[in-house]
Amino acid sequence: MTKIIPKKMRYYAWLVWVLAATFYAYEFFIRITPNVMSQTLMRSFAVDAVVLSNLSVFYYYAYASMQVPVGLVLDRFGVRYALSFAAFMVSIGCYLFATTTHIAVAEFSRILMGVGSAFAFVGCLKLGGNWFPPQRFAMIVGLTNMLGVLGAVAGEGPLALVVKWLGWRETIYVAAFVGAALFGLILLIVRDKPKEPIGEQEKEVELNWQNVGKACLRLLKSRQTWLVSLYAGLMVAPISAFAELWSVQFLKQELHVVRAEAATLSSVIFVGIAIGGPLNGWFSGFIKKRKPVMFAGVVGAFLSLIFILFLHTSSVWLTGVMLFFFGFFSSSMLMAFAINVEINAVLISGVVVGFTNMLVMAGGSVFQPFTSFILDKYWGGIYEKGARVFSMHDYHFALGTLLFCQILAFVLLFFIKETCCRHCEEC
Repeated sequence: MTKIIPKKMRYYAWLVWVLAATFYAYEFFIRITPNVMSQTLMRSFAVDAVVLSNLSVFYYYAYASMQVPVGLVLDRFGVRYALSFAAFMVSIGCYLFATTTHIAVAEFSRILMGVGSAFAFVGCLKLGGNWFPPQRFAMIVGLTNMLGVLGAVAGEGPLALVVKWLGWRETIYVAAFVGAALFGLILLIVRDKPKEPIGEQEKEVELNWQNVGKACLRLLKSRQTWLVSLYAGLMVAPISAFAELWSVQFLKQELHVVRAEAATLSSVIFVGIAIGGPLNGWFSGFIKKRKPVMFAGVVGAFLSLIFILFLHTSSVWLTGVMLFFFGFFSSSMLMAFAINVEINAVLISGVVVGFTNMLVMAGGSVFQPFTSFILDKYWGGIYEKGARVFSMHDYHFALGTLLFCQILAFVLLFFIKETCCRHCEEC
């Protein structure tokens, strides 16, 4: 639908988007907290690496499984109430996580966080599509990702310092309060769409339950949508398993630095993603091609990860540069959202984004426990302050499996059709 927003509403449009994107940044922060707290959590709950990975991966299971239902809810019923309730659910999950001493309750709280967080990215893009002209959608995707990734940056180095100062439980208490504040702000301020858009508009087709069934069937039969989404999931798997769970411990041992410095270095990955997302989106629009950006991204991410894992440099600066490039090139996976929106009906944009995001998150839900299983399998029996300590050989072997995800993503690109940055259903 073509929307021309009155001038007096433009600032309000940005306010609506910023609130939704802040919730996305908040959920990204919540998502990666186990990375910084890994040793502390293993000690507090007296668990091994696989059980620890469950605290992270249960979030992914809930998040991924909710993506299509979230898209349906947002397309059918709107964003405001769904997004505010989602923020409240994440807040409750944080509160339970901070108060419990039982691992089962902690896992349940992570499920609550995952269900609530599932609304953030899709809801933000849905509001972007409602409040901004269509030609700005790619920019909104990149900016949304950038703001979300800033939450990940805050969840690395700064979080490590806060945890050291306050303690991990008190830190999560603060996160619960932030979620409650977002619940109130979204409920009071966010509106689904402008009341009085001007200019010609296409007739809006109601997404009734018959159309919902047709939309789901169309998605399930779309070979291109599956291929594009699988590519994106494979590109995100190394980010999920490395940057969101094991990078701090790996860098701490590899470079012989303290935890706060390792966490700050790890956050450079997300800085790369934040900068790469909008730049890759802009360049793709400039050349009117998606696939060249995707090919360059997967090759660059592959070479960067090889350097980080296997070249054994002692240079903190050089490692930081490669971590930045790893994030920068990995952000090319955002082209997957643009392609899938371009090859499917505009009517079901929420469902399309949700379906794509479901397979993106599936990469993390598979490879976080897989790499953790390998670490536990080859663990040498060493403890430090009650937590398991893994050797660099263990990390190289377990995290090296992530390179196969990037190789497979590269192969899939040969079967994905170019859309030339224009809408062409089932091209």
